[in-house]
Amino acid sequence: MQLIESQYLFAQLRHLSGEKTGFVPLGTKGSSFIPFSINISSLKGSRKIYPFKVQKINNPGFLPKIGLICLFIFFAITSADADNQKRLQKKANKASTEFAQKASEGSVYKFKFDTVMVDQQTKKVNLKMKEGFSYFPFRPENTTEYYNWYKDLLGRKFRSYSVSIESMGKEISELIPNYYRDQTVAVDASRLSQPANPKLPIVRNISGGTNFTEGLSNRNIALWHSHGWYYENTLDRWEWQRARVFLTVEDIWTMDFVVPYITPMLENAGAHVFLPRERDTQKHEMIIDADSSTKGSVYQETGEPIQEGKEKGFGLKVPFLVEGENPFLMGGTRQMLAKKAADSRISYLPEIPETGEYAVYVSYPQNDENVTDAHYSVCHSGGKTDFLVNQTMGGGTWIYLGTFRFEKGADRENARIELTNESNETGKWISADAVKLGGGMGNVVRGKAEQLEKIRQIRDEKGFAMDSALWLPFSSKHPRYQEASRYYLQTAGMPDTLVYLLNKTKSDYSNRGQDAALYAKRESGKDDYKDDYQSRGEWVNYLMGAPNGPKANPDAKGLGIPMDMALAFHTDAGTTPDSTIIGSLMIYDTTYGPDTFANGQSRWASRDLTDILQTQIVGDLQKLYFPQWTRRPMWNKQYAEAARPKVPTVLSELLSHQNFADMVQAYDPRFKFDVSRAYYKGILKFLAYQNGQKYVVQPLPVDHFQMSLEGKNIRLSWRPVADELEPTAIARTYKVYTRIENGGFDNGRKVNEPSLILTDLKPGVIYSFKVTAINEGGESFPSEILACSLPTDDKKPVLIVNAFDRICGPAAFDNGKEAGFRMSEDEGVANKRDLGYIGEQYDFDRKSLWIDDDNSGFGSSHADQETRIVQGNSFDYSLVHGQAFRNNGLGFISMSDESFVQKNRGKNTFSALDIIFGEEKTTSRLYGFKKRDFTIFTPEMRQAIIEYTSGEQARLFLSGAYIGTDLELCGDTLARKFAADVLHFTPMTNHASKSGCIYPVNAVRDQFSGEIKFVQENHPAIYKVESPDAIEPKGKDAKVLFRYKFDNKTAGVCFDGDYKSVVLGFPFETITTEKERNELIGQILKYWAASPNPSEGGE
Repeated sequence: MQLIESQYLFAQLRHLSGEKTGFVPLGTKGSSFIPFSINISSLKGSRKIYPFKVQKINNPGFLPKIGLICLFIFFAITSADADNQKRLQKKANKASTEFAQKASEGSVYKFKFDTVMVDQQTKKVNLKMKEGFSYFPFRPENTTEYYNWYKDLLGRKFRSYSVSIESMGKEISELIPNYYRDQTVAVDASRLSQPANPKLPIVRNISGGTNFTEGLSNRNIALWHSHGWYYENTLDRWEWQRARVFLTVEDIWTMDFVVPYITPMLENAGAHVFLPRERDTQKHEMIIDADSSTKGSVYQETGEPIQEGKEKGFGLKVPFLVEGENPFLMGGTRQMLAKKAADSRISYLPEIPETGEYAVYVSYPQNDENVTDAHYSVCHSGGKTDFLVNQTMGGGTWIYLGTFRFEKGADRENARIELTNESNETGKWISADAVKLGGGMGNVVRGKAEQLEKIRQIRDEKGFAMDSALWLPFSSKHPRYQEASRYYLQTAGMPDTLVYLLNKTKSDYSNRGQDAALYAKRESGKDDYKDDYQSRGEWVNYLMGAPNGPKANPDAKGLGIPMDMALAFHTDAGTTPDSTIIGSLMIYDTTYGPDTFANGQSRWASRDLTDILQTQIVGDLQKLYFPQWTRRPMWNKQYAEAARPKVPTVLSELLSHQNFADMVQAYDPRFKFDVSRAYYKGILKFLAYQNGQKYVVQPLPVDHFQMSLEGKNIRLSWRPVADELEPTAIARTYKVYTRIENGGFDNGRKVNEPSLILTDLKPGVIYSFKVTAINEGGESFPSEILACSLPTDDKKPVLIVNAFDRICGPAAFDNGKEAGFRMSEDEGVANKRDLGYIGEQYDFDRKSLWIDDDNSGFGSSHADQETRIVQGNSFDYSLVHGQAFRNNGLGFISMSDESFVQKNRGKNTFSALDIIFGEEKTTSRLYGFKKRDFTIFTPEMRQAIIEYTSGEQARLFLSGAYIGTDLELCGDTLARKFAADVLHFTPMTNHASKSGCIYPVNAVRDQFSGEIKFVQENHPAIYKVESPDAIEPKGKDAKVLFRYKFDNKTAGVCFDGDYKSVVLGFPFETITTEKERNELIGQILKYWAASPNPSEGGE
């Protein structure tokens, strides 16, 4: 008898089934059966073990039959396993398709799955969704829901399987930002801010600045708005990088979010915000420097001798810059030895060309031996503000201190910046370089190489004596704030080849098709468009320096500023044929370079930032403006602005500037404030979590601001405003800022309660006040401004009520075929000013197609206004009105309309009531919530006026562009009756005049004389009245007082009955000169005193 060895069977199976098939003997030769197993994992991917038993055979001739039996069993089993695998795979594929469809419901994006792997051996299912699935937010709740959906779709055959869902190489719970994770999902520590050597802030305001412990103190944020005016080589012209549509262009329209809203919100929370584009809209610029200064400005050193510094510094050597020139390498620097008590002083004394607001920048060479508390003082028309600057970082560029009001001329006391050698770090150095005031005009020239070389030679020979007509044609001829970052960064001392001159080799334009030859003509090193968008990220890296330096040299020393994050604020292109919103897109990148930044922080922190920010923005907009505001994807793509910075970064496309529905919402200044606050809140929440801190949102501005007389004192009072979207935004204390006459505001005084009694006011002097609310997270935007002047005699003061609260976008219409903004009807009212207006829309056809940025189709707009800043509602008109009364011998106080309609009607208390209606009128939104705001004669206002005019010797002065028009707009018949019966006028037309001039009727020429001009054209300081009202007198004691020039419609009426009034159909504050305003108020006061009885007009 011969024993069949198990090894023999193994050899046969190994030969027949392949090298990877395994045979494992399980028994012993002494048993009647020899058990063994076959591993067939190599055949179908299964790792299942199949046991067999083989009987001992005495007949060796039966051996071939045994082999065939084994093979039959083997292939039968593998075939069954393969069939089962196919069934499971088919089921998984079907479930995956259905899952993708279910997950897509309600989304603007249709998801698809990439692959699904079923492993029977380990009982695992791994679903890989295509990248689009990762474009939208994941939270513990929806992640759990996704898994439950998918498991239900897989069915009972997969109940024992573990399931994993991935997208973009990440299991989907890993796509949940740390901020939103709960106990079911572990925090990803690699995304958190990595510990670094603590550094003092680069700038500290010690004249009222606060360390906001639950805000953004000592956080450094890079922020910029999109694009800018740039030189296009192929056309040899300067142009915008985007099309002119819907009254604006993205290159400057985004500035109207970043500069007046997002930046100060972050700064009010304690952050230092860096911008790669000029932030100051002031067209004048003064440089004061030891080497040379702007004409009329003086650099001065006093006290102990000051040494020449070792480093190069700023030099005002030439009127313009050509490519590669760095003004911070054209001059020298100064340095002082730090001492406890100052004995050396540098004074920078500018000559101010025009009264106004000027940003103040300082510069210095940085050095590890420098102090961290260099003491700068800025003396301005509101007083003196002191700063401590950390000179161990931020050298060789402009460091922003703040924006201040300066009066025209060379006021050496109230227009000066000082730097002393006072410091707590004695023995170290205090360095000094140039100081800059104002933004200025662009002075980087671009053009053909031979032309630029020619004017450069003339410049080097003649310097500032060179005729500017020779070089200005090659400059942008725009204010610097409108230029692209590529040019500002050159003037700000950035190294060219590391930051803004990055495209020295000719690009491949083969993808341009028939235009390839044209694009290939670009001159080497002059691709300004690419240099511009790439420069912003590399600028962030240079701010930090080694090991986070620019791509060209990561070890570049840079400026040593520890940056926390970066935000690129853009708007997008794209249109819809109706009122559908395009919505908000966000872009980040995790693929450009290593997986981590140099400090070890994961690039996925940018995903967290992106998600938190988009969630905040879309959520707030849906609650406040448009419930269907679209949340677009979060792209993980290598856009330069998102990819190049070596800190968490997001590129935001808030909305589509090309889509009418988006722009209707976005032109409302309230929208700009609210969405900017959402950006600020998102950044706050991200950085708080990153650094393990609690956060508190800064309060909203206070309202119900008012003044009341208490003997010879004045009480200011106000109310805090609750934020329905943010429970932490509670006011804890307040700050009251004071202005004297036409000066600037001081540094403020803190108060704990919502009121303040003023006891030190001088009669006859005008004081103005504004209030902010403060908490642990920051300081709010200021309230409206109220002014007062105590009487100099026993005459009763005037009560001025500011009822001009309106801010809104321009008049919009949409009839389905045409849509747009009708500026002739209503230009809207900007919040203080509009930085992005370029000209009126001229293409209203919805079907008009974009052909080129010079012919951009539907929405195309003119460019005649693009270097002008549009004036809006300053919320500061009680000063303008009050000056006219004070200059005619009367004191006055003021209050908001919210306070006036609730109490303090002024009956028998004031000599007159002046209500400012400005451009107030009922305003509705075209899309979104059908809310109406800014109605003039509300029931409460009507009752307040009735109560006042019932008093003895009541005198009423009303003015506003829409006081008649709003009687129709508000839809309240009682308002029209009130105007006729109490105010004694009726509306005539809301297009009364284009002359901007009124004159008195003949019957009152003894009391009123001369023409009076008001603003109906663009004005640098006063808002434009595009549609003044014509009104008519109503009642026997009502008379015509003024008419508009040329068309002779009634501009103003007077009433002399049971009380006296003057009502104007245009805003008094828009009268062009103070002299004319003084004269008109004087004439009105005399008219009231004389009780004239003009004969013209009436019924």
